[in-house]
Amino acid sequence: MRRTLIAFIAAVGLILALPGTASAHDTDDWYKTSSIPSGFGYVGYSTSHVGGVYQEVAMWRSNNYLVLQGYASDTRDDGYCGAVQITYETYDYSAGKWSGHWHTRAFALVDCSTGGTGSGAYYSYARSSYQFRNVYSRACHASSSGSIVECESNWHGPI
Repeated sequence: MRRTLIAFIAAVGLILALPGTASAHDTDDWYKTSSIPSGFGYVGYSTSHVGGVYQEVAMWRSNNYLVLQGYASDTRDDGYCGAVQITYETYDYSAGKWSGHWHTRAFALVDCSTGGTGSGAYYSYARSSYQFRNVYSRACHASSSGSIVECESNWHGPI
């Protein structure tokens, strides 16, 4: 019984010690840019409106280098803010192929205005430092500090 309790405590401690999802802005995967560079073509966008959060992510691409523009709007007065989470497949440069490995990041924006779908917050523009593909997005509830609390279960895309 004592070993089981120790194993349980160790497992809970490990889970609590795991880091949260990094923000796209806080990693070297993405950096802020003021415009869409020439040569990048518009690909499309993904959108959803779930649980009082409207989200939209638009994408431009050149040789699998990406530029994303994000938008979130908090549409319900429920104590949460609106946010966006993205996930995407990475390229393995050493193997010269798509890795099958995915990164999941919080998009660096949060809206706490509780207005309609047109009164949210934009993030223009995030440019990838590396080659990525198959970008998906989803709506999330966040705290006023921008920390994601929960996200819808469905991913929207790929774009």
